[in-house]
Amino acid sequence: MLMNLIYSALPRDGASIDNLDINAALQSDAEKLQRSLEDIFQTLQGLASRSRARKLLGSAGDAGEITKCKEHIDFQIKAFNLSSLLYLREGQTSISRQLGKLISEESPVPSELFYGRKELVSELANLFRSNEQQKIAILGAGGLGKTTLALHLLHDPLLVEMYGTRRFFVGCDGVTSANTLALQILQILQASCTVNGSPIDALSSELDKSPTLLLLDNFESIWYAQEDHKLTRELLTKIASIKNTSLIITMRATNPPAGVRWTLSRILPPLSPAPARELFLSINPTFCRVSSSDADEQILDELLKEVDFVPLAIHLLAQVSLDFSPSSTQEQWREKRTQMLKSDQFPEDRLENVDVSIALSITSLDIVANPGTIQLLGMLSLLPDGLFQYEERLKMIGEKFHTTIDDLRRLQRFALVYTFGDKLAVLSPIRYFVLQHYPPDKEHLQCINGIFWKVVGAYATVDYGPELHSAKEALRPEIGNISNLIEHAARYHPTDQILDVAIDMSWHFYLTSPSTDILKMVSPLEPTAEPAMRARFWQISGEIAHAQNRYKAAASSFTQARVYFFDTGNHHKVAHCSYRLGDILRMQSQYPAATAMLTQAQDEFLALNDPAGLGRCLRGLGDVLYMQNKYSEASAMLTEARDKFLKVGDHLGATQCLKSLGNILYMQSEYSEASIKLTEARRKFLAMGEGVGAAQCLRTLGETHQAERRHEEAAAALKEARDEFLEVGDRLGAAQCLQALGEILVTQRMFSVASAKLTEALDQFRDMGNRLAEFQCLESLGDNFLAQGQRTEGEALLVQARDLYLEIGMERYAARCSWKLKAVNRSKAVELGSGEDELLSSVEQLETEREDAEVRGAEDDE
Repeated sequence: MLMNLIYSALPRDGASIDNLDINAALQSDAEKLQRSLEDIFQTLQGLASRSRARKLLGSAGDAGEITKCKEHIDFQIKAFNLSSLLYLREGQTSISRQLGKLISEESPVPSELFYGRKELVSELANLFRSNEQQKIAILGAGGLGKTTLALHLLHDPLLVEMYGTRRFFVGCDGVTSANTLALQILQILQASCTVNGSPIDALSSELDKSPTLLLLDNFESIWYAQEDHKLTRELLTKIASIKNTSLIITMRATNPPAGVRWTLSRILPPLSPAPARELFLSINPTFCRVSSSDADEQILDELLKEVDFVPLAIHLLAQVSLDFSPSSTQEQWREKRTQMLKSDQFPEDRLENVDVSIALSITSLDIVANPGTIQLLGMLSLLPDGLFQYEERLKMIGEKFHTTIDDLRRLQRFALVYTFGDKLAVLSPIRYFVLQHYPPDKEHLQCINGIFWKVVGAYATVDYGPELHSAKEALRPEIGNISNLIEHAARYHPTDQILDVAIDMSWHFYLTSPSTDILKMVSPLEPTAEPAMRARFWQISGEIAHAQNRYKAAASSFTQARVYFFDTGNHHKVAHCSYRLGDILRMQSQYPAATAMLTQAQDEFLALNDPAGLGRCLRGLGDVLYMQNKYSEASAMLTEARDKFLKVGDHLGATQCLKSLGNILYMQSEYSEASIKLTEARRKFLAMGEGVGAAQCLRTLGETHQAERRHEEAAAALKEARDEFLEVGDRLGAAQCLQALGEILVTQRMFSVASAKLTEALDQFRDMGNRLAEFQCLESLGDNFLAQGQRTEGEALLVQARDLYLEIGMERYAARCSWKLKAVNRSKAVELGSGEDELLSSVEQLETEREDAEVRGAEDDE
């Protein structure tokens, strides 16, 4: 046995002890021990190699020799152990001294790029004014700036004064055991631990000596480590129990470690928009300076919103966008998302790469053992606005996936999700990363889609009426989620159901804020759909284009829808498309063609015995007559149409007729009666939730005040109406309000501002293709030039407007321009020196006479 032990202790094959990292004296002692063991080995080997007879004869002497060898071995080993211990203690002291010096010299300092958190630092620092022990946990997802905030707190002047040099930063990255962390803290404190003593006890003793502020950064690294969690908890509670020591931890979590009574636990939110912008521009100050356009400013705002105002993402986005234009940066972001948010110099550093930072948190989930956790995160990542009513909806998910609640707790533990009120959400950088690397499987996707498709089915098809308001309130917070789910499904799991959901949702947009965004997402599915579905797709496309005053696109869509409805035998819809095509022709000032198409639609509704459809056609024909200045005939037809609507209970159609009748009274200078009808129509529109009609009534009321020279009331009403038009997405109505406001400014002699507003309105009319509104705006600009005494420019615009009116058959409008031109030519006031005031008075007189015959407002009727 002894022989085996000695043999195992010696180097094999004549190898010698030679290590540059060993102290020279220690190496000498080791070699001395080696030589002694070799001598003893040779002696014992000689004894063992003798014959059996000689061993028996010399057994007594052998026992004495062996005893001497054993005593010699014991002596040599004790001598070596003593010298080794001395060298080890000396080495420990030296290493501790050097490591402590190194740590103190390289302790991180707060970043100068610190925005939007100073008030929070002050709030936390003020907790220390009580002179009591503080225990603060700064929590949240990776990249939110927890470490930066904690460092600013550590270096706050108040805390510097209180703790002086006894303020210590301890990074917990890579630390996997409590003893290792305790030793690391001791080294930072430049304190020692006995060889056989407990590092935790030694640390406790050291911290109790004098007031100390300890910052444990990234504490989740050790708290969630698998190795001896009980001892880690003991270490934390011991530190927290020391009255002389205040503790700050930063941690990727939503709840602080249990077992400690925390003074304050704060989940760090993303930055607010303003400080997020400051942070970005402090790194990339020239981002918006190249063109200095509003578009570039808007792109920056959109990019910051896209990264959810997360500081690390903003910091990296600002760096990678250096020397790139805003539009180019936005294009790269849409293509690469979080993949572009990394430093080329340090791509694997979690502080220089958003994906690495997120991946660290996801690795902690152990998704192999907990597959449901990453699936739940994938489902939540499809919801950019978060899961509202999350407790109720998680129960719905849990009915199919039984680990849902445990999965949620795991996600919360690592701060991969957060709650705000009744909303459960995921930060944008995490969402993009998860959808790229861990998208939900088909089963989980169907689950989350099913929840939201039920919401669409319940609320999106609600029409104008008392229930529309509650439908809008139910859908408003979910629009971003529903849109994203539709886009994802159309791209990766296309079905007819997705097209159906998109069409239903688009009807809601048509009633509230017309948009074709969702229809564009599903448009690739339309060619392979059933004819009935294709008809529905093109009908809603036409309705929205009509509401947006995109008449050419609307006509094309209704023409296609009419064909598919005819093929499927849906004659009511065929007649509706005919009516819409006629109304579009009216809006394009093609009155003979409009009359013909509306008459055809009327015949189709008559054959179907559809009173409501007949009422719409009568209203459309009445509006054509109104546009042709045939007010008596228009009034009679609109009154008949209103009666038909009332008989069948179509209150929306009846109210639209009431509005048109109010417009006619306004055109006939019957301002009091016009105001009564328009006010009543507006009240009814508002009760139905029909924002466009209500805004149209308010705009005409504003123009009525303008005609009565009540300019301040007129301007107030027109501004309010414009805001309402913009809210519901009615570009035409908003542009008409802008034009009317410009005309008021002309009368108030604010010519430059008036010109700007009228020019802006003109550009919008041209963009929409509304020719009549465009020509009226040209006429108003001509009036503005004349009011300033600029006859040449004014006359040129009036001539242009007159000729264009004649092109579309608006003879009375053209005659008005001709009368103005003759009146200006007769007047020599400016040339004879009577001055600008007389010219302005002349123009105001012209304007008064123009208003007596003004035709406005019908071109935007439903």
